[in-house]
Formats: sequence, structure tokens, C-alpha cells
Amino acid sequence: MSLSSLQYCDKCGASNRVQAVFCKACGQSLRTPPGGSISSTITGLLSSRSMLKQRYLILGPAGRGGFGAVYKASDTHFGNRLVAIKEMSQSSLNALELGEATTAFKREALLLAGLIHPNLPRIYEQFTDTGRSYLVMDFIDGETLEAHLNKLRNKRLPIEKVFDIALQLCSVLDYLHTRQPPIIFRDLKPANVMLTATGHVYLIDFGIARHFKPGQTKDTTALGSSGYAAPEQYGKSQTTPSSDLYSLGATLHQMLTGDDPSESPFHFTPLQLRNQPALAGLDTLVMSMLSLDINKRPASAAAVRQELLRIAAQYSVGQGQPSQYTLPGGYQPPGITKPVRGSKQSMLSQVRPQLNTLYICCGHSSRVTAVAWSPDGKRIASASYDKTVQVWDAANGSHLLTYKGHYQRVNALAWSPDSKRLVSASDDKTAHVWDATTGNMLCSYYGHDGQVNAVAWSPDGTQIVSGGADKTVQIWNANTRATIYTYRNHTDKILAVAWSPDGRRIASAGKDRKILAWDPLKDQQKRSLLSQILFPNQGQRVLDRHHGPIHSLAWSPDGKLLASASGDHRVLVWDMLLGNITFAHGMHTSGTMNAVAWSPMGRHLAIGSNDKTVQVWNTTSKAPPFTYCGHTGYVMAVAWSPDGSRLASAGVDRTVQVWQAV
Repeated sequence: MSLSSLQYCDKCGASNRVQAVFCKACGQSLRTPPGGSISSTITGLLSSRSMLKQRYLILGPAGRGGFGAVYKASDTHFGNRLVAIKEMSQSSLNALELGEATTAFKREALLLAGLIHPNLPRIYEQFTDTGRSYLVMDFIDGETLEAHLNKLRNKRLPIEKVFDIALQLCSVLDYLHTRQPPIIFRDLKPANVMLTATGHVYLIDFGIARHFKPGQTKDTTALGSSGYAAPEQYGKSQTTPSSDLYSLGATLHQMLTGDDPSESPFHFTPLQLRNQPALAGLDTLVMSMLSLDINKRPASAAAVRQELLRIAAQYSVGQGQPSQYTLPGGYQPPGITKPVRGSKQSMLSQVRPQLNTLYICCGHSSRVTAVAWSPDGKRIASASYDKTVQVWDAANGSHLLTYKGHYQRVNALAWSPDSKRLVSASDDKTAHVWDATTGNMLCSYYGHDGQVNAVAWSPDGTQIVSGGADKTVQIWNANTRATIYTYRNHTDKILAVAWSPDGRRIASAGKDRKILAWDPLKDQQKRSLLSQILFPNQGQRVLDRHHGPIHSLAWSPDGKLLASASGDHRVLVWDMLLGNITFAHGMHTSGTMNAVAWSPMGRHLAIGSNDKTVQVWNTTSKAPPFTYCGHTGYVMAVAWSPDGSRLASAGVDRTVQVWQAV
């Protein structure tokens, strides 16, 4: 075919026949009339308040993209949740063009349908109605990175915002590239990155994404946006994950310099960061990503992410102030802090060390949500709303490590039985498994469709159980992150999970006020639909004496008892053989019970609550409890040392306090 019989898409660069109406690859209109608008006779005819499929109420136009219009709509069958509906017009196309257009339109639906990641929109369904195809997906309330940059006078972003966006893009690229087979996005650029008002990033428009095919020498069709596409995308070789890293490098370069790479493809000026020594590594990283030689680019998106985290932490230290990437580490011996009136640190400064306080760790900048003692007794880990997990030396409270892999608040954490790894759960819809010594992320789990609130390891260290806002409890492989089983018997958010010491039972609980204790092996055995209807609780024990959300669960060391802490101001201890209550505490208190932990010998129970105290009860006697009063805010977490001699407690006052058990 001669060049004169081809036209090229302005969006993705694909070649098309001159008669084509839409790009065969990405769906962009190729016949934009003078003035730049697409004729409303082709698409975009749905008016506000009209109904699609007797389900989707059109609220209005949300823009144009690909093969036609995008609408904002309400899903009347699902709580009126907001959705975006992409419309592809099928009029004015001949049979060949219709086939090409439909194939490209479905490509995005098929690729996205099997993907679950917090930085990707979800696909709900695809259907055809009155001669047009529709794709229903998440409605993203925001603007593209391209539009955001164009609003800025110098078209550059603050370095902190660049780090935040880049880290999220690395996370989603790592997810795509580690699918089997790997998914190559092939069109990463500011126009395909959506930003919400809270800074959340979404990667959009999978029109030209493809699966990597081992052994194939080059792509079937040369595609890519000028300036952002790697040279191999123009037919020289098959695109690989490295091609996406080139595009990410071009996007990073644009965010940092304000230069549009489409104006001079393959030519990028150095970042000129000499006056900021802490950012010297950023120049090196970005330019390596933009190397024309694939072999000189970083090995993976995960490697880019790790280097960005290192540079971001170094930059924050150089600026002399804490940030979401680096926080003031260290500990405070009891009794040396002084109140600072009007200071943001006032709550921290008013901490009340007790006579039995050993040390106070003060590294977090927001409330501490979880604390865990390593099984070997050498380290303590704490998770926080400040998006970090910090690791402390259990001998003296000195700061060892800050894990900064999450980009939203961290809700829970747990040590592996061998004390080598930690798993952390976050509002970013992920659970991360990482090396507790180096801080390197080993894998990320993306199975939940909502914030992850609770995690626990199996006693043998091979599996992890997690619970989340999506009302599911999921068991997954701690090494391969493969989902093993999803438990769906809860009716509201999961807030707590606990694996029994013998590994035979999992207890889960949350906002539905019920504790479900179930055998993970038996529950995975598929029962007939009839048996599930007639005997819905078969194979599980239901404990439903709480009147508020259940925040914490803990098995006794012998596995015979289960303790639960609830928003109904009570802690209950259950005999798991008989199902009856053997101990109850809290009816007289005004504080919500947030955390509960058994001593290693199983004789004492530590309870953290909203009354700012930790109470230690002997569950076998009627002796009054010991009360620790060192905190100035709600106590959210407690943990015993493996030898039972010390306790760690943490909470809203942003401290981790370690004290002698009495």
C-alpha cells in the first residue's frame, strides 16, 4: 500500500486507510471537521435523564474519547453508584471499518475485565443498544495530567507531586508487567493519566495495550504517541515492559521540565538539577529510562519505584523537614519531652511516661493503627495513617527502618513466623509483603476491591489471610500472591482476622457485628448449591453477642479461646469448643475497645481502648487489672513480647510505647 493511500492517527500514530472514519487501533476519530469538533450525528446523542438498558440513568456528557462520547451515569441497579459509559457509534462505517472499530473497542474491555488494581478503572459490562456499543466502567472524578499541566504557568509540577504520581504509575505498571502473559500498555502519556482531587492516579485508555508474546520479533502494528513512544514501538522490534518505562521516563521528564516531548521526539535535555544535590539521582534515573538502547534502561517498574523511593527520602532529609516519604525516626526515653503550646506536636509532647515505661518511639506523624512484635523478639513494627510502617529495635527503641511502599494510610501489619518478612495492609487496596531487614517489597496483593483492613499469616508462613471493605476474607500465597480462596459470608466491612495457632481455623469479624470462625480447608471444598441454601453456616461457628463493630480478634496460645474487642465497649472471651462466653469486660467503661492481645502463656489479656489506657487482666482470677496510662489519645493497638515480659502499645498520640508488663 502506497503512502498516499494512508492516513495517520494524531493520537496513537497508527496507519489507517484514507477512507477510514476511526483509527483501527485506538478509536480516535480521523475525520475531525474544521473547528475541531466531532459531529453530533455520529455519537453523543444521549440526553440527560435518558435510560440505557433500563438500568443506567444518563446524567450528562463527560467528554469525548476514542470512538465517540463518554457519559456520566448512575447505576440504578447498584445503589446509584456513578459510572462512566463509553459509547462507540456504529453508523457511517462500512463492514471492514465496523469490524476494525468493534475489535479495538472490545480490546479495552477484555483487557481491563481481568485486572484489579487501585490505579485502574474497573469494567462492569459491555453491551450493544440501538446500533451502538457501550462500555460501563468506573467514573473517575478528576482531570487528565495533561489538562492539569496545561493549567500551570510553567507547566511543571512540584517535586513532591512528581514523586507521588510517579510512584503510583510504577505500582500499576509493575502490576501489568507481572501478569502472565505481561501486559504492555504502549501509550503512557499525560493524556492517559487521570488525577483525582485527592491525588489518586488512574491509568486510562487501554485501546492499544497488548499482551507480550514470547518469541515474536516485532509488533503486528506500529503504534504509539509521538514523543512518548519508545523507538521499538515503530516496528523495529516487539514492545516489552521496557517500552512502558521509556514512556514513563518521557512523562516524568515533562512533569519536571515543562517540555512537551512530542515537539522533539527522542531528544531530551538534562533535568538541570545540579543546584539540588539530593536530586542528582533523579536526573540519572530519568535519562536511563529514556535510553534508546533497551538494555540500558532500568530492569523493571519495581526497580524504578525502589529508586524513586530512595531519592524521595534523600530529598526530604535534605530539605530538613518530614514528608510522606521520610519521617523523623528515633525514640524518646521516658520523661524528657516538654509540652509545646500551639505546636502540631503538642499531643506527642504531653505523653505521660509511667514508672514502668521503658521507652517511647516517636517517629510517626499521624495516628498509629497497628503494632506487632517479631516472633524472635528482636524488633517491633508499627503502621500508621502517615502511610508508613516503621521498624524499631526492641532492645532500646532505636529506629531501624521506614517502609514507604503504600501511598494511602496503613491499617494493619503482621510478622511472618520466621521474623524475616512483614505484610502490611492499606487503604490503597493492596497488601504488601516486604523484607523486614532491607525494606524491599517482595510482592503486592491486589485481590481486594476496597481498602484492606486486616492481615494475618498462616502458622507455617506459606499463606496470608486478609480482610477488607469489600466484605471478603481472602487467602493467598505469601510468595506468589496467587489467590487461593475467597470467603464471602460477611455482610459488611471486615475489620479483623486471626489464624488459629494450629492453622485449622480462621476467625473474621467486622462491621456486621458477627464473628465467623471457619475451617479454611473445609470451606474451600465446593458444596452443592442446595446445601449452601439449606445449611448456610455449615462448617463455621457464628458468634453474635456483640452489639457494635468488632475491631480486634486474638486466639489464645492453645487455640481454645478467642478474644474479641468491640465498639460496644466490651471485650469478650469465647470458648471455641462450646461457643459460650468465659470472660467479659467493659460494660462499665465509656471507651470503645480497639485492641486485644493474649500473653504468650495465655493467662493475661491486654486491652487497648478509647479511654486512653491499656488494661491487663488475669482471665483466670477476679483480681483487678493493671492499668497503663501513658497515652494521651485513643489506644489503637497492643502487642506482647514473645517472652511475655513487655508490652508495646500505640495509638492516636502517634507514639509506640514499650513498657514492663505487670
